Amino acid sequence: MMRALASPAFGPRALVLAATLAGGMLLAGGAPFTLRTAVLLVLAPLTEELVFRAGLQEGLLRRLRTPWIANALTALVFASLHVLVRGDAMAMAVAVPALLIGALYQRTRSLWPCIALHAAMNALWLAA
Repeated sequence: MMRALASPAFGPRALVLAATLAGGMLLAGGAPFTLRTAVLLVLAPLTEELVFRAGLQEGLLRRLRTPWIANALTALVFASLHVLVRGDAMAMAVAVPALLIGALYQRTRSLWPCIALHAAMNALWLAA
């Protein structure tokens, strides 16, 4: 089912991206802890992996056929959008975990492990 959502025929990708950006803006606005936790542990990993892994990285893999470039470009775009949403250049640091998740996607070509790893990384960040 996840691959079907990420296929070129899936028209509402913009809605998924909008949900991701809205979640980021919600977090930046000081949402209550429970809502913030739900966004970071459920909504963000699911939508961001759909958009960035199954969407952008998969598309780049098909066009470029160079896995490390596809992963690096995806991580750069992912981090850049985090900088835009947060308004803080330090958000560029998310490029490192994005590279790890991208490598996992390249190896498995499955979203579920990527979503789980993303949620685990967000949980560690919340706990810090």
